[in-house]
Amino acid sequence: MKRTGFLIGLTLILTLTFTIPAFAGGWAVITLDELPNGVIAGEPLEIGFIVRQHGVTPMAGLDPVISARLPGLAETVTAKAKADGKVGHYVATLTLPQAGEWEWTIQAFTVNQPMPPLTVMTSSLAIEKPVPVPASPQWPPVAITLLGAVGILAGLVIAFRKRSRWAIALIVAGIAFSGAGFVSAADQPKAEFDAAPLSSIPSVSQIEMGRELFIAKGCMVCHSHVETNRVREFGVDIGPDLSNLTASPEYLRIWLTDPAAAKSTATMPTLGLNDAEIEALIAFINAK
Repeated sequence: MKRTGFLIGLTLILTLTFTIPAFAGGWAVITLDELPNGVIAGEPLEIGFIVRQHGVTPMAGLDPVISARLPGLAETVTAKAKADGKVGHYVATLTLPQAGEWEWTIQAFTVNQPMPPLTVMTSSLAIEKPVPVPASPQWPPVAITLLGAVGILAGLVIAFRKRSRWAIALIVAGIAFSGAGFVSAADQPKAEFDAAPLSSIPSVSQIEMGRELFIAKGCMVCHSHVETNRVREFGVDIGPDLSNLTASPEYLRIWLTDPAAAKSTATMPTLGLNDAEIEALIAFINAK
């Protein structure tokens, strides 16, 4: 009987040990600045993020650590983050030695928050930007045309005033220059308005990108979602379950841009999302 009571008491103590810190100020939310893209093996990757206590108040004086591992390898790569810029913002430089799909987490305060997998490529897969070759000096088409026009005009003036025979030659030369100018202008390449691709990585669907942002921005800590619950190691679910939520894009756009504008009593902070991130999160939340 005494042994049973002792085990029950020990269980309660352990339970309180792990739950009291979480609900008495011992938890935080990590929000990644942006999803890493174009990661190359052996090259340094700068990762910035904000740590907010209870998902609201930026926290200073922390020593966050990033840990990454490649499934199948025993080695874990770590990087310590340092405070950078505004209060609660930290930056770490992570170098992953091998190509593959790396799993990684950020540990800050009492939180160990998983992040979306990092696709690391070898340098041979990266796009090499072509080196521009200087073009040989050429007369601009407009200058050639104007020179021809001047020649024609001068020839006509000389022909009428002095009736000189070589004025005809001057006129012919002017016509030739003008014609060459028009032909050269026609051969000029048209301006390119289509932007070149930024990366050789295949673009993920908008919904998948939204799912990755839901993890990276820390949304999964405060909001339950069937698509991310298996990823998170810790969650408080102080926000509504978003698994089956469907809302108008206009409303979600306002909420994700400035929560207080959508609801004056909202405790969710402004995350500083850009337009592409907002649209991706809307696509993920409304995908059923």
